[in-house]
Amino acid sequence: MSALRSVLETRRTMMRPFQISDAEESYSWLGDPEVMRYIPFGADSCVADTVERIDRYIQHQNRHGFSKWVIADRDSQKLIGDAGLFHLPDGRRIELGYRLASSYWGQGLATEVARSWIEVANEFVKDSTLYAFAHPENAASLHLLRKLGFHFLGNETFYEIEAPLFELDLETLGWI
Repeated sequence: MSALRSVLETRRTMMRPFQISDAEESYSWLGDPEVMRYIPFGADSCVADTVERIDRYIQHQNRHGFSKWVIADRDSQKLIGDAGLFHLPDGRRIELGYRLASSYWGQGLATEVARSWIEVANEFVKDSTLYAFAHPENAASLHLLRKLGFHFLGNETFYEIEAPLFELDLETLGWI
């Protein structure tokens, strides 16, 4: 399925598919152990790791019409994080994911960005259900998933971490 859009904007952000040229700037959060503390396999150890990660996102985008996209601050155009839709390891279910550079935490940006992806999810995916998982110790992400309307399904192992899995039925959301 091809994407109907190549840019997604919120009040404070602009998101677009990653480009390899984003690697150096993206390494500022993807290589940050604090940002990546709850991410499976942890922080990228060098810019080359970030290039590989971005290449996986580009391949996913080319194959499926969606992926993790880079988030830029609308005013400064500075790259501040990434968010989007990506296949879970089973290849069937699609997850919503998000992460921001630590200097942007606590400003409601994760909510803003995640909500915008939920609002357009049906443009990118056939299924009306989105999934998400978070490290069991990541209280902020677990809280955000519930706030967005995701419901706990049970624990599953993702990328070698047992984590709570959540689902969101897009058809029953009242705020879209």
